[in-house]
Amino acid sequence: MFDLANLPERIANIVEGLPWSRDDVGESSAAVVLFDNMVLKIEPVSRSSENEIKLLQWLDGKLPVPKVIVAEVINGYSFLLMSRLVGEMACSDDNKRGANGMVKALAKGLKMLWAVDITGCPCVNNVSEKLVQARFNIDNGLVDYDDFDDDTFGEGGFADVHDLYRFLDGNRPKEELVFSHGDFCLPNVFVDGASVTGFIDWGNGGVADKWQDVALCVRSLKYNLENFGHGEKEIAKYESLLFQELGLEPNEEKIRYYILLDELF
Repeated sequence: MFDLANLPERIANIVEGLPWSRDDVGESSAAVVLFDNMVLKIEPVSRSSENEIKLLQWLDGKLPVPKVIVAEVINGYSFLLMSRLVGEMACSDDNKRGANGMVKALAKGLKMLWAVDITGCPCVNNVSEKLVQARFNIDNGLVDYDDFDDDTFGEGGFADVHDLYRFLDGNRPKEELVFSHGDFCLPNVFVDGASVTGFIDWGNGGVADKWQDVALCVRSLKYNLENFGHGEKEIAKYESLLFQELGLEPNEEKIRYYILLDELF
């Protein structure tokens, strides 16, 4: 899939001869190629790849997101050439080291998303829609069984993915619909100190419950800070700061629900 020698002509004419590097941050199956001021994303055509293009075009002027330069589909693959954002990923070492500013930026980013008027939004990613997708993933062997949290299954957890799905289907939360990123994890948020410079990876965005973003933000924050060497007390302090900046009380039930739902993607 990753072959700069076989690009669509319109993209090849733009990037030919330019220095590039490959971006391996994150868990996406897409190949991401970085140029000085552009990014090329190559992936199999899917609902996610189609949604990303729709949302980037719709969000132009509404949020700091990459501008679509060329979007083409050839032989079942999506080629998306877009502008490159300034700033650093929220998960950079500098941001994790001075996490106060980064956490404040994450809270600002969530508020920026939720301030977007959802009228005319081309994508819906609420619980009903996500459960349809989850059922499809289960039925078609698309669930990554190696990526589950340790306590999702087994003693005290669920028997299997079907048991998890039944729980999610039978315990749908009351939704507070807003404009949602859908995968609000630290690698997808670009910051400069306590300021947000942009958002990437829009394949799961659209109208959804605000707690979808909060839950994945909390999980990503804990994961990144823990891996960087922060202790439990420090992580709890930063999580508390996030909710303080959001002006929200933690809703542990919803946070758990959306983290469990994400296991099926």
